[in-house]
Amino acid sequence: MPTLETLNRRIRTAHDLLGVVKTMKSLAAVNIRQFERAVASLEQYRHVVDMGWTVFLRMERPTLLQPRNEADVCLVVGSDQGMCGPFNESLWPFALERVAAAETDGERQWIYWSVGEKVGAILSDADVVHEVHFAAPGSLNAVNQRIGELILTIERWRSEKRMETLSICHHVLGDRSGYTPVFQRILPLDPAWAEERRRAPWPGRCLPMLGASRATTFAHLFRQYLFISLYRALAQSLASENAARLMAMQAAEKNILETLDNLQALFREERQAAITAELLDIVSGFEALGGESSIG
Repeated sequence: MPTLETLNRRIRTAHDLLGVVKTMKSLAAVNIRQFERAVASLEQYRHVVDMGWTVFLRMERPTLLQPRNEADVCLVVGSDQGMCGPFNESLWPFALERVAAAETDGERQWIYWSVGEKVGAILSDADVVHEVHFAAPGSLNAVNQRIGELILTIERWRSEKRMETLSICHHVLGDRSGYTPVFQRILPLDPAWAEERRRAPWPGRCLPMLGASRATTFAHLFRQYLFISLYRALAQSLASENAARLMAMQAAEKNILETLDNLQALFREERQAAITAELLDIVSGFEALGGESSIG
């Protein structure tokens, strides 16, 4: 049986862990709201960019919408940090399933990109072609920097004719504060989406005129399309990661509280046993002394 000193030390350690877990719960809850607001504000910006697409697509249907490269790329967005349950481990089987179901040319090769050390390690251990890796952003400020790196890489691969399609696999917030994986293709531009934007009603009576060449306008709109798609994916993934961490910390808090109850019950039991043993020693000593006096 553990001694009272050992039990007391375990109780103090459990209290310290409980404080850390509660702090991580609070940070995760705050971060979820922050990333949710970022995604909501992005929708307003997306609406403005979509209006630009409406003007452009009514004037021309660019041939750049058509695929012209050699490989299919799947970008898997995970996390750098742990303590978020099976957040990364559940994403990879889902990505494999959706890649297998994707309608692409069977002669083309699937190449995987990763965001986040945890999912990057999973891809490196898997029997797939894993060529590009990015660190996961830890804040909204870092999201913009990571998107800049992603866009530069995408443009380089497209110019080198190494990318036919680009799909993103990541988690989004689900119902009941959980998370769920999604898989979406963002390149090439969907002809149905382009036709929808072309037919979208314009709020005014006259369409604005283009202030730049059509090639320049398309390049700027295309970059904004990539920015919005990538920003939404990274922000939703970060919100889901914090939701996963919140769930993991809630489970850890419950386990710690149960452990504390058991330790405190064991401590009380051991302390009562020690007090009882001391009282018995005193009584035994008193009786022994009383017996010697009677003999005397």
